[in-house]
Amino acid sequence: MGPKFQVFIFICCLCLIDQTTGMRGGKDKDSKQGAGRCKGWEIDLRNNLTDPGNISEYINDFYENISDLSPGCVRSFSLNVTHSNLVELMKLLNAKYDYLNPGTRKQIYKWVEDIYTKTPGPGMDIWKPKPHERKSKNPDESNNPEKGKGKGKKNWITLNVLNILGRFIVQAPTSTLESIAMGKNNTVCQLFKTSSDLLDRLFDLTPVQARIFLKGLYNCVDVDTKSETVIANLGQLVCFYPTKQLKSLSMKAIKALQDKLRNCTRNTKKIYRALVEVIGVNISSAENLKELGAAAIGLKISQLSNLKKEVVVGAIEELKNVRGWSKGQAKVFVKKYMEAENVTAEKLKKLGYLTFGFGAKTFRKFKALELLTAFTNKEVSESVYFMLPVQKNLIVERILESVEIDSALELLPETLVSEIPVKQLLKAGKFSNLDFVNKNRPWNKGQSVVAIDRVKDQLNDVKNISKLKAVVKGIPCSLINTLKPDVVKALANNPLVSSNQIRCFSIKFFKDKKTSNSNYFSRLTQEDIDEFLISYMIFQPEIKELKLIPRDLCPNMVELISQANITMLPRSSPRRKELLDYAKDCLNLTASAMTEDEGNSLGSLVCAFSPNDINNLNNTVFLAIVDQLRECGRFDEAKKIALRQKILSAYPPLIKWTVDELTELRGLLAVLMYEDFKSIPNNDDIQTALLEILSSYKSTKNFVPPDFDNSPNVSALYQKVFSMLNNASENNRRKRAPVCSKRPTEEDIESLGEANILWTVEQLMCISVEDFINSLDTLTQVEGFNIDQLKALKSKALESFSNKISNDQLASLRRITLGFDENEVTQYFTAPDIDTIGAISDNEEWASTEYSSRAKTIVKNFLGQRSDNELSSADLVAMGYFLCTRSPNEIKNISMTAYSNAAQEIGETMCPNIETITALKNKAVETFPSVDTWTGAELQEIGVVAAGLSAEEVSKLMTSAVSFLKPGAVSKIPPKIFSAMTMEQLRNLGPRNYGAVTDAQKAALSKEKLQALQENAGFERAIDNTGAIFWNPVMILTLLVLSLTATLH
Repeated sequence: MGPKFQVFIFICCLCLIDQTTGMRGGKDKDSKQGAGRCKGWEIDLRNNLTDPGNISEYINDFYENISDLSPGCVRSFSLNVTHSNLVELMKLLNAKYDYLNPGTRKQIYKWVEDIYTKTPGPGMDIWKPKPHERKSKNPDESNNPEKGKGKGKKNWITLNVLNILGRFIVQAPTSTLESIAMGKNNTVCQLFKTSSDLLDRLFDLTPVQARIFLKGLYNCVDVDTKSETVIANLGQLVCFYPTKQLKSLSMKAIKALQDKLRNCTRNTKKIYRALVEVIGVNISSAENLKELGAAAIGLKISQLSNLKKEVVVGAIEELKNVRGWSKGQAKVFVKKYMEAENVTAEKLKKLGYLTFGFGAKTFRKFKALELLTAFTNKEVSESVYFMLPVQKNLIVERILESVEIDSALELLPETLVSEIPVKQLLKAGKFSNLDFVNKNRPWNKGQSVVAIDRVKDQLNDVKNISKLKAVVKGIPCSLINTLKPDVVKALANNPLVSSNQIRCFSIKFFKDKKTSNSNYFSRLTQEDIDEFLISYMIFQPEIKELKLIPRDLCPNMVELISQANITMLPRSSPRRKELLDYAKDCLNLTASAMTEDEGNSLGSLVCAFSPNDINNLNNTVFLAIVDQLRECGRFDEAKKIALRQKILSAYPPLIKWTVDELTELRGLLAVLMYEDFKSIPNNDDIQTALLEILSSYKSTKNFVPPDFDNSPNVSALYQKVFSMLNNASENNRRKRAPVCSKRPTEEDIESLGEANILWTVEQLMCISVEDFINSLDTLTQVEGFNIDQLKALKSKALESFSNKISNDQLASLRRITLGFDENEVTQYFTAPDIDTIGAISDNEEWASTEYSSRAKTIVKNFLGQRSDNELSSADLVAMGYFLCTRSPNEIKNISMTAYSNAAQEIGETMCPNIETITALKNKAVETFPSVDTWTGAELQEIGVVAAGLSAEEVSKLMTSAVSFLKPGAVSKIPPKIFSAMTMEQLRNLGPRNYGAVTDAQKAALSKEKLQALQENAGFERAIDNTGAIFWNPVMILTLLVLSLTATLH
């Protein structure tokens, strides 16, 4: 080997070494700080905590920022703080409790716990604490933390500590709470006897926690929870008052209970229902009904139906302010009221929260200005939250028929603002006023685009851009690219920006930096990193650029990356794993050797763990990162298997599980099998905890991109709850039981919610008529009933309504109407009105081939003698999925005005037939001419209908507008037409829309177009922004050496 070639080899090796300089940060302490370090103002806060002086003088300096306190920073707080400093900080944190990150709340509780269990107390020296660990099932990994001098882990919360913790006490495990509720003079008892208002402020108490607090009061020697004075001081505990105890209450105590229940923010209908039964009031007069007050929401539908109309009219002034009515209850009240009174728009104010019980056809009778005035009433406007789309559309349509848009914008309540059609807003002069646009009103995305377009010339200013609230989501990337760097940074700090806007911010930021400095990443400094926003790390820099960063700075980059929310990337994005690999390489981490602090420092990167990573985690480390894993959402099958095994390994045996395990795991429980749930104990606390967990997972009918569908499959939890409520094993339920051996009661149905899908057809047929009528509101909200179950419920409806079903009763059946066969549809849907159609049309089954004939019959009878061009916007909104059964010619006849005012709701309807969508698109093009001038406003307004665009039309869409396509529309575009999108259009589609792209659509793209599309998901770009291949300096140097060597040879 000649000397020339040896030189060449040496230089190449240097190049390769330089390529990896940013990869590894070594194993030294300073390189492993991760997300446990504080930044900026957090550092000042942490340092001031250990100051021997009192921080009360400068604690207010942190008031504005404290709600952004990170969990990682709290983990790094010193345990050696003075009592006064601890008290002052906890006062501030309690004041900002509702605004804190849930993870931060938990870490604050753990920090206070460690102060009192690992040290002699605040202000004393730390006495060698061991890392806080949960006791593992594996004896080899069990490592009980030592206790603070004589202080047991379970009795560290004294009255003083409880008052310091304040609202953070709800972060405590149930075992700790139980310890402060034991004995005749327990801590809960002591708290109750003081003037503390803590019980009034525990708004996020869970039912199990409340039960423990109440148990603590039962143990008190001189506290009688049945007396009116005690009830009046129960605070939020009253919202969980045990119904079994109600029968023992005096009328004075019942009155005190009713007064306190008004302050509850959670659903208290169960208590009210029990109260009504206890009171046993015979409502023969308006005074009787008024005396019930808010407890009237506990009246069953069957009881309300028996009220005289005069009684309702006489009590309406008292009932109008009551919240919590079900749809069925409100409709009964309104019907009774209308039987006695001639309802005018002015009289809507008398009905307050009950206004949503009116049908859409009633609103059509009122004059526009009177209707607008009525909805300026607080209670009337809030009733909109419980209205159907057809009701809201008709109210707005009626108002805008006679009221100028600018006047309407001034008076229309926030609850109706998002219903204003884009075409109407284009006429609004107020949208040119930046002060008006900055008002915190709930504009939808399309409306926001209109607003931003009007004021865009005023936005290249930090002060102006910082004022933007809801309209910020209407800023397109094309506008972001024209803004000054300081303006972009101010905008990027807005918490309401979308994932696509964050992507645009980060691309612009780093593009500007690289333009001014070609070796930007290889010469990066800490000062440069301090300029980076955490959110930028989700999409930028590219991995190859991260690897150029000097090795001593890579841990600081990992710290930023670990605080970013990588779940904003599609699940299929390779960048998730690439960021995790970068962090692991930088910090020399392996799953098997990882510590708790290291696991915590990875933040949401743990969501990218492979099944092997999960399997190799130490049990103690796994327990430490459960909070992070819980936020990941849904997992693929391989990860679910690994997580299940790790849960079974790290936690106690299932038979020993308590509420603590359930509430700690929450969504992660979905990885367990039903066989696992069988082993979990059956008791009231477990049942209550499972029901509370399930209540947080509500199904949605709105389209969710598959790559972003993070809702866990909780079917096994439903089965567990169902078996507990029915006190029967799974094996027994699978056998065909004798008819009516188990009759579902109203209480069962109300408790089960979506788990009602587990009733057999025979059991559903066994529901009593009274229980069916009283639980209809719950049954009609169950999405998972199969056709046989729906038919059973339909039969029960026919029995309950004596085979004479009115339009109102048909409307009340909602999804159950899918159980009607051809003959029954012909028999009962003879003249359905707008409210009947509007109540049942959100079921996509009506648009399927199986239901097509029945759907067409219903639509034909709804139209009667009217033609399609006579349909109003409210009619179109009411039709929902029935509109999908109309032929292209029938859709062509719809008036432009009606379509434009209904476009937003029509755009939410996922018609399965592309011919129907194309016909609706033609109507959209007729209404909003010139596809090539469409902005995000039009694309948002027409929604799914955009999927009907032709290849020629798709290619004409403005690049700046395509990110405003709705994911549902993207998923419906035929592959051949999708492939007509240009490279720039595909590159700007946005992360959420990428998540909606189907495999067939991707397969139709050329290699170059597919790469452009994948950039939305964090794939590295093949070419840079100028279209040239990316060359980093090291690659260039290597090629120069190769060239020189060849010359020398």
